[in-house]
Amino acid sequence: MDLNFIGLLVLICLDQIKAQTISDAKALRKKLFVTDEYDKRIRPIDNQTHSIDVYVNLYLLSVNDLSEKDEVLTTTAYLSVSWNDSNLIWEPKNYGGIKLYHWPQNEVWRPDLALKNSHLDYKGIGEESLNVVNIHTGLMFWHPFQVFKSTCSIDISYYPFDHQICYLRFQAWSYTRLQVNMRSGYNGSKGFNLAYFEENSAWKIKENEWYVERDHKDTTISFKVTLKRKPMYFMLSVLLPICMLSILNICVFMLPVSAGERASYAVTVFLAFAVFLTIVSETLPQNSESVPVITSFLVMQTAISTLITIFAMILLRLNSFDKIKVPKLIVKIMNLLKRIPCLKLVGKNKYLHKPKQETELSNKENKKTKDVELADIECEMNGKSSSNEQLEDVNDKGDEYTWKDVVNFLDFLLFALFAILLFFSIVISLSVASSKGKVFSEEFDAANSGTYHRLDSTVSADGGSSFPDDQSPNHSLPGYPNGGGMTPPPDWNNKWPLSPWSWEDDDYNFYY
Repeated sequence: MDLNFIGLLVLICLDQIKAQTISDAKALRKKLFVTDEYDKRIRPIDNQTHSIDVYVNLYLLSVNDLSEKDEVLTTTAYLSVSWNDSNLIWEPKNYGGIKLYHWPQNEVWRPDLALKNSHLDYKGIGEESLNVVNIHTGLMFWHPFQVFKSTCSIDISYYPFDHQICYLRFQAWSYTRLQVNMRSGYNGSKGFNLAYFEENSAWKIKENEWYVERDHKDTTISFKVTLKRKPMYFMLSVLLPICMLSILNICVFMLPVSAGERASYAVTVFLAFAVFLTIVSETLPQNSESVPVITSFLVMQTAISTLITIFAMILLRLNSFDKIKVPKLIVKIMNLLKRIPCLKLVGKNKYLHKPKQETELSNKENKKTKDVELADIECEMNGKSSSNEQLEDVNDKGDEYTWKDVVNFLDFLLFALFAILLFFSIVISLSVASSKGKVFSEEFDAANSGTYHRLDSTVSADGGSSFPDDQSPNHSLPGYPNGGGMTPPPDWNNKWPLSPWSWEDDDYNFYY
C-alpha cells in the first residue's frame, strides 16, 4: 500500500479528534449565560402556565440522635434532586464534546427546598459551595447534604420497648403546586434509600416509606422512618437495679426488730427509688398525653416503699409495748390466722411463741386442760357445738401473746403480702411494655415482605386521599420521553432507563 495514502488517512483521523478545552468550556458558558441571557429568577420552562416536575429522593446516612425530652430527631442525609431546565441545553459536538457541566448552585434556577418540620429554623437546603450537574439535554441534578433536625412526636407509653415514627417533610417553600410539582420514587425507584446508612447503637430502622401529600396549594414530600429502640442498655442500667431494689425493699421485714437498723434501711431504699424516678423523668418528655409503663412501675414501687417504711416504724413502736397487754381482738385474729397451714408452720418455727410459763404446772390446771380436750372431742362426736364459745374463751386465756409475738407474726405476714405484690407488679409491667414491640413486629412482618415501601398518594383539601391523577401537569418523570418536555440523548439509544437514577451510561451513572 502506498505510504503517502496511509499518511493521508492518519492525518484525516487526527483531524477528527477533538479535545475538551478551556476555550470550549468558556464558549459554552458564554453562550448560555451571555448570549442566551439565562436568568435564574425565571422558572426554566417554556410554558410558564405549566408546573415543573421536581423529583426528590432521600439518602439517609445515619440517625445521630432522637431526643425524647426535646422531641427532636437528628439525622445526616442528602437529597438527590432532579428537574429539567429547558434553558440549559446545547449540542456537545459544538463545544468539544462536552456533555455535562457543573454550575455553582447560586447561578442556576433550583427549587428552594426546605425542611417543613424543622426544629430550629426554616432555611433553604444546601451550602453555597455546592454545584449543580447539568447534562446537555437539560436534565439537572443537585445533591445537597445536611444535618437535619426535625420535630418528632414521641410516644413513651412503652419505653424502653418502644417504636417511634418520625417524618422528614420537604417542600418548595415559595412555590405553589401549580408552579413546582414535587414527586419521589416514581415507577418503583427507591425514594427513601438506605444504601449508605450506618447503624445506630441505640436505634434500629424498622420501616421506611415515602409519599407525596398534595392539597389545593402546596405539594409536600414526606419521608417516614420507624425507629425501634435497642433496650439492652436501659434494661441493665435501670430496669435490673430497680428490680433488685424492689427485692431488697421487702427484706426489711427479715431484719430483727431489736437490731435497730430497720428504719434507716427502709428510708435508704425509699431514697434510692426516688433517685431512679428522677433519672427516668429527666430523659422523657414532660407531657401528660401518655405515661410510660416504667414510670408507673417506679411510682408503684415508691408507694410500696413508703408503705413499707411506715409499717417498719409502726412495728418498731409496737415492739416497745412490753408493759401493755395485747388486746383480745388481736389475740383472736392471731388464733384465727394460725389455722392457715403456712402460719401454723410459723408457730412451729417459733416465730410465734407463747410466753414462758412456770416450769411446773399444778395438777388442777393439767386436769382442766385435759377436761377441755375431752369435752371438745365429745362435742365433735355428738355433733354438738354448744361448747365452742367456752373453748374460744379458754384458748384466749391460754394463748397469751406478747407484743414481740405480734411483731414477729406481722413481719412474716407483711413480707409474704409485699412479695406477692412485687411479683405481680414486675410481671404485669414487663409483659405490657414488651408486648407492644412484639405486636408491632408481627404486624409489620405479616404486612410487608420488603424493606422499602412507597405510597405516592394525593391528599385532597377535604382530607381524602387517592393515587396521583393524570390531570396534574407534567406528571411524567423528568428525563423520560414527553416527561416535562425532555427527550433522551440521541447517542443513548436503547439505554434510556426506567428511572433517571439507573442509567447504564458510565459517564453519567455517578450522578444518579
